[in-house]
Amino acid sequence: MENYKSLDFLGEQIYESTINTLRTYYIPKKGFAKSYAILTADYGSADVEFSVNGGKSFRKYPEGIAHFLEHKVFEMPGGENVFNRFTEMGASVNAFTNHHQTSYYFSTTDNFAENLALLLQMVTTPYLTPENVEKEKGIIAEEIKMYDDHPGFRGFIETVKALYQEHPVREDIAGSVASIYSLTPQDLLDCYDAFYNPRNLILVLVGDLEPEQFEAIIRANVKPGKPQDLVKKTYGEPPHSVKKSSVLDMGLQVPNYIYGFKVPGTPSNLLEESLVGSLMMRLVFGDTSTFYEESLRSGLINDSFSTEISLEPDHGEIFLGGESREPEKTMQAIEAYIDSVLADPQFFPQREMDLIRIKKAMTGSFMNLFNSVDAIGKTVTGMILHEEELFSYIDTLKKIHISQVETKFRELFQKDRSTQVIIR
Repeated sequence: MENYKSLDFLGEQIYESTINTLRTYYIPKKGFAKSYAILTADYGSADVEFSVNGGKSFRKYPEGIAHFLEHKVFEMPGGENVFNRFTEMGASVNAFTNHHQTSYYFSTTDNFAENLALLLQMVTTPYLTPENVEKEKGIIAEEIKMYDDHPGFRGFIETVKALYQEHPVREDIAGSVASIYSLTPQDLLDCYDAFYNPRNLILVLVGDLEPEQFEAIIRANVKPGKPQDLVKKTYGEPPHSVKKSSVLDMGLQVPNYIYGFKVPGTPSNLLEESLVGSLMMRLVFGDTSTFYEESLRSGLINDSFSTEISLEPDHGEIFLGGESREPEKTMQAIEAYIDSVLADPQFFPQREMDLIRIKKAMTGSFMNLFNSVDAIGKTVTGMILHEEELFSYIDTLKKIHISQVETKFRELFQKDRSTQVIIR
């Protein structure tokens, strides 16, 4: 392959190449019996409005169309059951769509070449007819309705709708029943042609593989993509949240709660900012923090309490939540704790040793990724999509100072960017 980068202290390499306009990455794992492939379109549920003429004009498509396409890609001409073919060749295959990507992947200990050829054929062979599209609408509509009874999911959607005014991240990845029934085969083909062009795909391969063999398979199954002038729409969100609080009535025995914060987009230094954010959440709210231990002991929270921070180039969110018989009291306590941290100039300086411990734990977790071909493939794919440098992870993490974590906390935990949701 063309070139490679090396993570010397782990003895890991990543090879990079472009084969018939398809960006291809290979992480060799000598001696591993299992191999993994993940083929990803830089296309997710938030990409509902885009331009194919360099931004001269934009068109908006129905919410959920990326997820709908994910389903249809598994159907090939002649009605062939692709899942069965992968199984027959010893592979486990699946796919997922999130706000910013659609990925198709398999792992196997046998017939890697045959499974890779099938994966490439499947993703590069659209089969969209009025009949099979209409049939799929009913299947996905039932999937959407099923989640209507899930309190965690309903609470999440209510939270992002309260945070965002316009950005499509406020919508369900699968769309709504109405949006699904409004899309047409031509809509799907438009989006497929725009985003499933090999120039917009990324292939990551992990295992004990022969580059010459998989390069030949790619050349045989992927036609060079036509030049593109694809532009995704950007959104000018106000910094504050849209709605400060809301209550959903779902007849729960134990209420759920979500305390959410809207985070401005992070267009540059995303890896560093994401690591700072992760360190911040673990230091302030993690299961070894004073807050967690004291709140658990007092009954304000239970072991369902969890936190999440997600940073993307054009949006970001923080969520704190769980179950509580007194959700208002729990969120008042969380709010009071945040206020106390903001008011205490010694809070972060006094926790510098805790930060060092957390950084060591995160370093260990990152190194453990390299024991799993699946984890390597998904992690590398995500970092490539974000234009992050995989092999700078450890060095970037080591250099983060407690002052950066404090600055990030003070920047992000602002009440005008927050919302509180209770699901009863």
